[in-house]
Amino acid sequence: MEINAAEFRANCFKILDQVKITHKEVIITKRGKPIARLVHFARQNEKDPLLGSMEGLVETIGDLTKPVIDHEAWELD
Repeated sequence: MEINAAEFRANCFKILDQVKITHKEVIITKRGKPIARLVHFARQNEKDPLLGSMEGLVETIGDLTKPVIDHEAWELD
């Protein structure tokens, strides 16, 4: 999104809130030329939204460390 400096000044707090929520950058222009870029600030200790996003959607049945082999099928005749 691009916005001129005068409009940014008039709506600064609203634009800051929008960037915080959407994480989309805003280019601030002066006389049609870009002069600044406003981006969401992510802290290093914030979790990645993709990691763990599917938690609880899969169920593990049985012991994953033991192979499931039908010993009777492997018996020699």
